[in-house]
Amino acid sequence: MSADERVKVARNGPILEIIFDHPPAHAFNQKASRDLTAAMQLLEDEPELRVGIVSATGDRMFSAGWDLKSVVAGETGEDFGPYGFMGLKRNDGTKPVICAVNGLAVGGGFEFALNAHIVICAPHAEFGLPELQRGFIPEAGALWRAHRRLPHNIASELLLTGRRLTAEEGHRLGFVNRIVPRDRLMDSAREIAGQIIGAAPLAVAAYLEVLREVEGLSDTEAWAKLYSGMPARDRMRASDDFNEGPRAFAEKRAPQWKGR
Repeated sequence: MSADERVKVARNGPILEIIFDHPPAHAFNQKASRDLTAAMQLLEDEPELRVGIVSATGDRMFSAGWDLKSVVAGETGEDFGPYGFMGLKRNDGTKPVICAVNGLAVGGGFEFALNAHIVICAPHAEFGLPELQRGFIPEAGALWRAHRRLPHNIASELLLTGRRLTAEEGHRLGFVNRIVPRDRLMDSAREIAGQIIGAAPLAVAAYLEVLREVEGLSDTEAWAKLYSGMPARDRMRASDDFNEGPRAFAEKRAPQWKGR
């Protein structure tokens, strides 16, 4: 094992649990970013894996994002992996990701949560984007994702002032799905993952594909895009699972998804 192993991965049946483990800040250097990208690729590559849960050890920090100490120590370049810092340039995932935020998520930590499909957090969790106060800008998606996930003026305030978003405010604004006690965080994430696993895997992939492709389009443009030919949607409609759902409903039994 590497002497610098900051990302831990564990299989929990059809759930892949990815845990940041580099206390106290769970900050990411280039190797940790590549390791996280590899973990997310594992989620994509293994048909048996259906949902990812990303969290961190401890109670204080989810992640401080970019490891500025590694830069001071001489790390140069931007070898963060094929999808950039923390894999946040990737936008073709077919599996949902639940972000279970156990503490402070700042910089890249907040950017990672902004890119997740579902966010749950402990009551003391906070989210911040302090980059402008440090002389640069967040370049791993927050500049636009914050404005998509939060009201425009709130996102602008967070970016321009560096103030932190509390768990309660995030929940009130719709960014945070649930606030749960710290000792229930992973159990709650697994419960949500279990509910997702009840859906057909090809339908989930199709949902994520359509969601990405029609974001920002008008209704007319979205309908045209939907029927223009989309790989995941087309695969879903041609699958055995497309017929299994109605059959199971008619026969009053649980569907048996095959993923084909």
